[in-house]
Amino acid sequence: MLNSLLHGAALTEFLIEGHNPYARQKLNTQAADALRQHIHAPDSLLAYVCGREVMAGAGVFVLTQNKFLVYHGATGTVSATALKQIGQAQAVRGKYGHTVRVHTENRTYAMYGADKSLAGAMHQALLAQGVASAFEDEAPRGTLWAAYSGPHPSVDDCLLDARQRLLAA
Repeated sequence: MLNSLLHGAALTEFLIEGHNPYARQKLNTQAADALRQHIHAPDSLLAYVCGREVMAGAGVFVLTQNKFLVYHGATGTVSATALKQIGQAQAVRGKYGHTVRVHTENRTYAMYGADKSLAGAMHQALLAQGVASAFEDEAPRGTLWAAYSGPHPSVDDCLLDARQRLLAA
């Protein structure tokens, strides 16, 4: 009950409008600090998406030139997979925003409530790295959130900020 009072507008936007208001955001400090430990020069960030991991809460998928990283917000840990172990990826419009799935040799990672534009940037980065990737470029199901939600940073601003913060020592 207290959670719905504190986050009522965000929950309404998420559940009724089908939009995650936290999907297009700059990396939070905890995620940046945890991910920075796994990215070493000359490796650099290519793309990321924020959303909700299936059955695990908030999370971040990060693609670098050599790795696919998953930041698990609930535990503050990072899982790393070599880029060459990714078999395929897909981003499809779902009930709560875009759903991003990355299939590796060992498992499938899934995140829902991702921003369409950040998911598109990840799709393009995966294709550029030679990974089979599919992207469903469809408009969100609900449109009221656009009129009432605050300004969101651009995809380029998000990626530039993340690159700078992840390489900072």
